[in-house]
Amino acid sequence: MILAKFIKKWILIFIVLGFDFFIALKTSIAFFYFIFWFLLSLVSFSFIWIIIEYLTAVIHLERKTPVRVKEDDSLEIRVVIENRGVLPIFNLVLEDFVPCADAAGKIKRKLLDFLPSGVSLHLKYGVVCRQRGRYKIGPFMIYYFDPLGLFYFRRKIKQYSEIYVFPHTFSIRRFPPLLKGVSPWFGIESTRVSGDDDEFYGIREYKGHDPIKSIHWLSSARKNKLIVKQYQRQAFFRATLLFNLESKNNFGQGKEKVCEYIIKLAASVSKYLLDAGVALEIISHTGEFVHILSNKGPEYLEDVLKFLALAEAKSKISLGETFEEFARIIPSDTTLIVIMLDKDWVYLPSILPLLRRNVSLIPLILISSTFQYSFNNVEVVKDMKIKLSKSFNFNPMLISRGDNLEEAFLKI
Repeated sequence: MILAKFIKKWILIFIVLGFDFFIALKTSIAFFYFIFWFLLSLVSFSFIWIIIEYLTAVIHLERKTPVRVKEDDSLEIRVVIENRGVLPIFNLVLEDFVPCADAAGKIKRKLLDFLPSGVSLHLKYGVVCRQRGRYKIGPFMIYYFDPLGLFYFRRKIKQYSEIYVFPHTFSIRRFPPLLKGVSPWFGIESTRVSGDDDEFYGIREYKGHDPIKSIHWLSSARKNKLIVKQYQRQAFFRATLLFNLESKNNFGQGKEKVCEYIIKLAASVSKYLLDAGVALEIISHTGEFVHILSNKGPEYLEDVLKFLALAEAKSKISLGETFEEFARIIPSDTTLIVIMLDKDWVYLPSILPLLRRNVSLIPLILISSTFQYSFNNVEVVKDMKIKLSKSFNFNPMLISRGDNLEEAFLKI
């Protein structure tokens, strides 16, 4: 775009020179010389100006962006540009590369007609981030134009900003009941103000095996003997989320791919459970084994969403192999939530023995044929429910391409 405008102006100059030559044929040679040298001096002055401006310019740039946005949300970028050089700058174009935007909007441009020395300007522009992922915004490109707009110099400023585009989540208002597990209080990261009923239990006398950090010094001073803080075992809800992003089964196109539905389900279920105070563990294969240890809280949710933002369907192994790798570490007295394709129900018999360890199973099943073909999804779902209920004696949640996922969870 910049180069196109530059070429157009040079075409205009050649037209002017041609017109000048035509005038010379109709007028005296002295007038022709005057016009020629006047134009040449003007162009030379403009060229010398841009060289001086380019060599003496000291531009300071600062980009301010949020560290995270969600899919299909607007990203607002603020830039402060300051001229720290001794000369004013005319006709400056600032470009910024924003890779998370649509193809037509990846390059954002701002034209500054005049930027005085020692003056800073605040610029603002926005894009819509359509696809989850981690992106590096930048670099800046600065174009210096001469006063006539005939010449330009370009300077790259390698300044980058990292941003995560988290997967889109939907609201879950109903969810199957979870089993309540028990674990030592120190096994879960928690805070004194989290509202749990299991963190601080009381005080008691010091025993030989108690750590020094557990001593309650104020009570020790009052009673003239060592007193320690007593914690009880923590009772809480916990769950394990299992899914596999297999490349050969990633049917569909664009955001209607199986992988994108699995990611959206995983993100929404994780957010729902962690917002409810449930301790969550993630087991997955996305080209490599991923095991995010059980934890809870907003910081842990951010870690989960960062993982899901980058996850891709690169797995070459089946859901069954992923389960076999981690089956031994899935805790007892927990709820196992499996996001899977209907093609993967052949692995359900290997998962069902977990029920003997008091593990509750919640399968969220995507119907693969609806991602491959277009037909009546209602009939397909009905047939699938009948087959699964006969084979495994449970009523799973079935999801088709194009379903309203919020409404799907209301039917639980």
